[in-house]
Amino acid sequence: MGVSTTTREIAEPGLDLELHKKTLIAACLGALALIVVVFSSTRLLLLHSFQTIETAEARQSIERVKQAMQMELLRLATAAVDNGHWDQAFEYVNGRNDNFIRDNFTRDGLDVIRMQVLWIADSNGRTRVSVGTRGTPPGTLLQLAPDLLARIEKYAPALVTGDSAESPVRLMRVPDGVLAFATARILRSNRAGPSPGLMVFGHYFDAEIVRHLEETSQSPVKLILLDEHGAATAAVRDSVARWLAAASAQQHNDIFIQTNGGETLDSYTLLRDVEGRPLAVLANSVSHAALQLGRRTITGVFVALLIGFALLLGVLLAIVNLGWRTRAVAQRQSLDQQRKFSRLARRDVLTGLPNRVYLQKILPRLIKRATRDQSRLALLYVDLDHFKNVNDSLGHEAGDKLLMAVAHRLRAAVSTHDVVVRMGGDEFVIVANMLPNAQVVNSIADRIRRALVVPLDLDGVTMFASPSIGISVYPEDGIDAEQLLKHADIALNHAKDRGRGNHQFYTPEMNARLRERFGLERALRQALERNELTLEYQPSFDLQTLRPVSLEALLRWRTADGTYIPPSRFIPIAEQSGLIVDIGEWVLRTVCLQLSEWQRQHVPLLPVSVNISVRQFEHTQLANVVALLADELGIDASLLHFEITESAAMQNSQQHLGSLQALRNLGSRILIDDFGTGYSSLSYLKHLPIDTLKIDRAFVRDMAVDANDAAIVRAIVGVAKSLGLQLVAEGIETAEQLECLRKLDCECGQGFYFSPPVSAESCRAMLWQLRGPPRAVAESPKLRILAPTT
Repeated sequence: MGVSTTTREIAEPGLDLELHKKTLIAACLGALALIVVVFSSTRLLLLHSFQTIETAEARQSIERVKQAMQMELLRLATAAVDNGHWDQAFEYVNGRNDNFIRDNFTRDGLDVIRMQVLWIADSNGRTRVSVGTRGTPPGTLLQLAPDLLARIEKYAPALVTGDSAESPVRLMRVPDGVLAFATARILRSNRAGPSPGLMVFGHYFDAEIVRHLEETSQSPVKLILLDEHGAATAAVRDSVARWLAAASAQQHNDIFIQTNGGETLDSYTLLRDVEGRPLAVLANSVSHAALQLGRRTITGVFVALLIGFALLLGVLLAIVNLGWRTRAVAQRQSLDQQRKFSRLARRDVLTGLPNRVYLQKILPRLIKRATRDQSRLALLYVDLDHFKNVNDSLGHEAGDKLLMAVAHRLRAAVSTHDVVVRMGGDEFVIVANMLPNAQVVNSIADRIRRALVVPLDLDGVTMFASPSIGISVYPEDGIDAEQLLKHADIALNHAKDRGRGNHQFYTPEMNARLRERFGLERALRQALERNELTLEYQPSFDLQTLRPVSLEALLRWRTADGTYIPPSRFIPIAEQSGLIVDIGEWVLRTVCLQLSEWQRQHVPLLPVSVNISVRQFEHTQLANVVALLADELGIDASLLHFEITESAAMQNSQQHLGSLQALRNLGSRILIDDFGTGYSSLSYLKHLPIDTLKIDRAFVRDMAVDANDAAIVRAIVGVAKSLGLQLVAEGIETAEQLECLRKLDCECGQGFYFSPPVSAESCRAMLWQLRGPPRAVAESPKLRILAPTT
């Protein structure tokens, strides 16, 4: 009984161990099977991903090689046309400019434009010039070999027929390779008159061309020459040889793509000569390097899976991350290379855009093309509103960053065939060409404005670029570059006059308005010198006692011939021209002189408010000027109050804060004029050192009959009371308006109901009345103290 029990106790651990072994083996086999399944699935997925990526890249490489070859041929054709349609070439072939070749087509000149063959013949096909640079020492030219010259004389005249001025670039077999040549009729620059001859430019398909193709396409390129029978002169694969044999018998199937053992993707492009016979082959091979890397990586992953299943996810993530990083590096390098080419092609250092010199060269050509194609061409002259504030407040580095961002947005907002030019500073010109009609220009301008008004975040600073745009259209607004630029600039000035942030098309009336504006500006300068400007004073009254409490100095202009020009006409011109600074100083001195005179005559004085412009803050130390005048004339600076419009107060309020505070330190008061018409903000009312709000006459005019205006005035009164500010209502003309303002507890007001603006002499008479005791309100429900002046 005991032995049996002991044997069973010993055997049970052995059974358990065996069971654990079988369980462990089963688990290991299951884990191994799972690893194999995961590995196989992962291997198939990764290899398929790598193969898809490499195949797409290979096809893109083929297209880049073809595009690069077309660019080289286009360069050759462009050179032939540009030099063939040249008045000097025309004169030379007609025997009137013997120095033409010596002056323009030296060895260095041909090297610069990358041309190796030049042939010029007269209208009878007789050779006038035949020179080449291939195989010659630097700085020298040689006559073309007889067999090459014979081929050019044979093929070139036949290529330009009918009304065509130039022919496509063709290829020609030569003893030492392949020659690409372009033929153009020699014509005047305006293409008028019969052609006196032909011009041919040529370049051999040599190592230099192949190198350019590789640089442009970023792909390896190989040139394979063919013999007279279309067979390759170098060793090629059998499949390529069969393709060449088939291509020789037909005029199509000129592209051949094959996979080389799954490792590379080879492509071949057949080049044919001028007679359509096979001439050479451009070969391109893209290696499936990523696919090979994938296979090696999968093997490493399989070893790692055998070491530990727990490491599988980490290894796979590392491999995938490596693949992504490799692809990102390749894409970044490609993008950097494209940006480098773009910068080399542009001329403006900061933005990478063409500059004014480029525009002067390209615009006449675009105008000629528009004439030839009977299409429209538009110039959009763009100026950034208030760009100077960016440089002044944030520095020129921030301004440069804003200009670069604007240049990028302009380029993205227009078509690829349009030209974007930086004229200098914050001015840009967009040449929109190939337009079907002038109506589409409006949508282009809207698109540009929408692209620029989106806020920009540059280094954590939010910036805005609101554009003003002037537009001129060819041929309606000008037939040459100078007229179009001038008229677009005039339209731009009109857009600024209309409040900025808009676009305007040029109209002939703008010229008349511009001349009128210049004339008015010139007359205003003379008016300041001839003392044609005068001041009138309009009093403000306490609405409860109806006694005058202050005066407002208002500028008036009557010319020498008696013509009255209202401030609404000349004040904006003074602002734009900068004359407002000199005029403002004159007004301030005149008011101080008047106060000094009244003071000597013992006339009771009231504070006089003077309207000031933003430009006065920018160009003068206003507080210093006021202090000097007050000391010079012996008046109290507290008698001078200063009015600034709400929009001006909002513009650069932080910049003006110190100037306003300096004026208040002298005892002056600051009034916000036309309150309610701008972009009111409680924050700026709280921070700016202001004392009084003047309610704009637009709200006072209809408040007795319009509940909305009454509600606005009531809200303004509430804001002023809560902030401890005084109120003056402008434009009071009726007793009903006066009564409404009294009920709203508005303190002061001015308007024709009390008194229009009057001369200094009439104002003096009113001030004398202040010596007596105040009159009761009931004495005169409608008080007109002064009669209007003439």
